[in-house]
Amino acid sequence: MQSNLQRIDVKLLLDCPPDPDLDQFLVIFDRWRKADDHPADWVDLADYAHMPGGPGILIAGKRDTFSVNLNPPGLGLLTSVRSGLEGSLEDRFHEALRRAREFNAAVMAEPEFPAEFSVREGAWEIYVNDRLGFPNTDPTDRLVRPAVAAALGVAPGSLTRDPDSRNRLGYSAR
Repeated sequence: MQSNLQRIDVKLLLDCPPDPDLDQFLVIFDRWRKADDHPADWVDLADYAHMPGGPGILIAGKRDTFSVNLNPPGLGLLTSVRSGLEGSLEDRFHEALRRAREFNAAVMAEPEFPAEFSVREGAWEIYVNDRLGFPNTDPTDRLVRPAVAAALGVAPGSLTRDPDSRNRLGYSAR
């Protein structure tokens, strides 16, 4: 099971005003897309900000996708890792978080990043985006939870899991 995990979504939640204007991210992501030396190998930019509770504005690459995401539980910076993960489950979650932190720091350092947005310290959402290989079941939770907790540096019991087996395996850390 663990040797196949390549799809991990990591979302850092942000605080922002109601109905935030995300147009600044189009400017940032357009500039990023034009850089031909980024390891994500950017290929596309999409604006879904008009969809309430949707994917927001995203930049897609061959390795990762990064977005300002509006899906529940709220606005955040979402890194979707799609390839290049190796090692143990813990190693893979560490790498996904490393990439997310790198993207988050880069976008927040951009001059167009909205000053009215702020990070909710320690507010993370992490999803395993592989329902077939990692179903949302108790046995999978027992395997994955310790790796997620170690990567985040929190106690496994502090993570909240959606128990609905119809949803993908995911954890909230606050």
